Amino acid sequence: MVVDMNVLTIVGQLTKDAEMTHNKIFPVLFFTIATNRKRKNQDGSFIAEASFFDVNVFGKYAETMIDRLKKGVKVIIVGELKQERWTDNSGVNKSRVVLIANSIQVIGGENAQ
Repeated sequence: MVVDMNVLTIVGQLTKDAEMTHNKIFPVLFFTIATNRKRKNQDGSFIAEASFFDVNVFGKYAETMIDRLKKGVKVIIVGELKQERWTDNSGVNKSRVVLIANSIQVIGGENAQ
């Protein structure tokens, strides 16, 4: 039997301070991280590429992390990907992929320990 697996580990820096909202049941913390990678051009030189990922944290864990997740802080996040789907006001179907964080370790920036 083949079992589906959805686990991701990512290292990046927060692009701005994390923000807290509350849905009907629990608090939700959200932020974006940037990751950088270098790739080689055809001429052999290297260029940097940035990618940006939206991250959500739920419940009590969100409440404990908000004060540590500030712009520029470097983090290791372990979590899972979730595709969100909705229909906008004009009837167009939209989607995006979000990282749901299960574990966050601060490794750099003024809030690192």
